[in-house]
Amino acid sequence: MKRFALLMLAAVTPFCGSAAWAQQAHRVASSKIETGPWTLTPIYAEESNGVPHVVSFLALADASAAMGENLVAVWYKREATGWATKSWETSDPREAIKAIKAELNIPDSDDDRWEVASVGNATGTAGPAKGYVQGVLADDPLVALVAGSPDRDGLIEFLASAGYKAADVPVEQGDGCETNAKLDGMASAMNETLKGDAETMVKRSMKAWIASGSAGCGIGAVAVEIVTLPPKPTTPWAPPVYGCVTEFNVLVPECWSTCLTWTETRTVVQRRTRARFNPAPPPTYQYCDQTNTSIETKTTQCCVVGCITLTTPGIVPCPPVAPGTTPGIGVGCPAGSTTTTTTSLTGAGWVPACPF
Repeated sequence: MKRFALLMLAAVTPFCGSAAWAQQAHRVASSKIETGPWTLTPIYAEESNGVPHVVSFLALADASAAMGENLVAVWYKREATGWATKSWETSDPREAIKAIKAELNIPDSDDDRWEVASVGNATGTAGPAKGYVQGVLADDPLVALVAGSPDRDGLIEFLASAGYKAADVPVEQGDGCETNAKLDGMASAMNETLKGDAETMVKRSMKAWIASGSAGCGIGAVAVEIVTLPPKPTTPWAPPVYGCVTEFNVLVPECWSTCLTWTETRTVVQRRTRARFNPAPPPTYQYCDQTNTSIETKTTQCCVVGCITLTTPGIVPCPPVAPGTTPGIGVGCPAGSTTTTTTSLTGAGWVPACPF
């Protein structure tokens, strides 16, 4: 469905200092901002009063738009004087996500909120984030040329198209507004998606963005805000499917693991709204509502590991289970085992198609 809403005033995003940064719990927001081939995912924290607010954005390049040694992940982190910017020398965005998760202690349960599938399957590590200046790394030999160029946007576009270690992120392009101001406006908009009534979330978010004064910048012509609501179940959990496997380590044959697994599924429906700025006076926003029907899978697993030695010559086998029965979740987990629970969504796709 399409609709238009007038825009009004919104609150300013509070600053998160470095001391508070280290103490706060960080989470990944479900909502996003698309800017051409780059998607900005907000990371938020909560004040002592429990009010959540955006403290950084991770911008990720669409895989089809990256080439050669392009930088594919740029991290905008809010500080006292503005937004510090960092990046990584990696072509795998999952490695950048892995680095941020480790630094901010973001839980695995947020993995499905990143704009990348199979986050947990990153095989390497990007290492600590490096300084980044206007499209290139701070230690890049071309950094002075880029910073002093009268046509910074054209130069970065050329470098990125040539596969150089550069990032052509729309939010950094010269459009009459400072990058800090644009990020402030986007943070104010995203803050409204983290609190309050879900039915007014999009409207409040758009009001906040226009109130910031940055929606009318050039970025407003390409930015699409995507406000996604939590999935709602339409069926109960199906009875769990149970399995148990004992495996030996291929690299260390004398070591083994025994894992008991329970898998549950249910059908859920998720709603989201795509919204974009319409500068025609009075300023309005165009909306497109979509739904996605998915299968939610919850996997509970307990594993015990060990190695065969002179003092422990055996392994812990799978517990016996009577034919035709399924042990309750967690029943039979060996002493000393570690239990984990993970969830994932497999969706059919968002419908109907939106014109933007």
